[in-house]
Amino acid sequence: MKEFHNSVISGHLGRDRTIRAIKNRFYWPGMTSDISSWVRECIVCAKAKPGPGVGRFPLQQSLVGCPFDRIGVDIVGPCPITENENEYLIVVQDYFTKWTEAFAVKNHNALTVADKLVSEIFCRFGMPLQIHSDQGREFESILFQAVCDKLGIDKTRTTPYRPQSDGLVERFNRTLQKMLSMFVNKFRNNWDDLLPYLLMAYRATENDSTGVSPHKMLTGREMVYPLDIMAGNPSTVHTPCPVEYVQWLNYSFRKTFNFAREKLSKAATRQKKSYDRGLKPRQYEENDFVYRWYPPTAGIKLGLGWRGPYKVKAKLSDVTYRIQETPTAKDIVVHVDHLKPHFGNVPVTWLPPEIEDEIQSDESDIEPPLLDFHLSFDETHETENDIPLNIDVNPCTPSPRRTRCGRTVKKPTKYSPCI
Repeated sequence: MKEFHNSVISGHLGRDRTIRAIKNRFYWPGMTSDISSWVRECIVCAKAKPGPGVGRFPLQQSLVGCPFDRIGVDIVGPCPITENENEYLIVVQDYFTKWTEAFAVKNHNALTVADKLVSEIFCRFGMPLQIHSDQGREFESILFQAVCDKLGIDKTRTTPYRPQSDGLVERFNRTLQKMLSMFVNKFRNNWDDLLPYLLMAYRATENDSTGVSPHKMLTGREMVYPLDIMAGNPSTVHTPCPVEYVQWLNYSFRKTFNFAREKLSKAATRQKKSYDRGLKPRQYEENDFVYRWYPPTAGIKLGLGWRGPYKVKAKLSDVTYRIQETPTAKDIVVHVDHLKPHFGNVPVTWLPPEIEDEIQSDESDIEPPLLDFHLSFDETHETENDIPLNIDVNPCTPSPRRTRCGRTVKKPTKYSPCI
């Protein structure tokens, strides 16, 4: 079975091909079951082949009921450098009203992000109860954590390589980039000047989830367009009495919020029903062994998408697990959809030292040499911004920087109108 499946001349082919190759030469009782178990428990196949693939757990939702109860934060970029030397976007969106702010900045370090949130969001709209973001360095820094602690804000984050839990902001980023691409000049260096106007357009239009525009959700009335000034806005209420206006504003807010809550509830039910259709959720117990889906190596040509096996140390919730690759490695918190079961014996690294030495000495005599790539990454770095993707083919030649999708990172080009 090792010769007809594991060796280089056998190519780690599937169960049926391996069974046919062996049946042409040998026979023993129960050989089909033995060969199937051998192929299913092959670690190299588990890491390289899709198998059951990345899973999908039923949609988890967390509804909010007031403006700025929870906000999402994300960074967009690098973008083409503008004349004002801006290269990145800090996007902030309220989960209830869908009100969105975006700030063009030169960099996205922790100080820049924290300063924009405090001066432009907190001082204008008040303190949110919760901030949700990915695992970017600027959001996981000591400075950002200190700001949240001082202001009494609950800071939450996505699991590694799982942007779906910050889907509200991620979806807006795609919309904003599409809008900017249709209005920028041919040098693409004026997108920061267009940003306020496109944000105005987004805030003034009805949101699918709430059924109300973000502007009305926040102010109690629809946004006045330039055309409304010329032609008249029928929804504008003209009253000279401040008290009556305040009463009308409170009544309008109550009606708008109740309507939005009802629409949000229906939208959440519809989204969950669509997302959960045909799911087969996976569950693991403590001390189970699993493989972990790792996008940085999966996006590289000839790279193995699955890493491990890992040992499940604890089940933190229905969707998050704490796993560990070796007894001395750092624990990692991952989403259940990025795990698949490991079949076979207990990995050698988790066996007692005397048994591990004995197995390794036995296998060194019979194990054929396998072709493999050696990835140069630090095992302790597991956040989105600590993704090492260089492959040491020749240690004398420095490897280029790569994105988590495997593309080579190029220096941004500064476009000039004079060219």
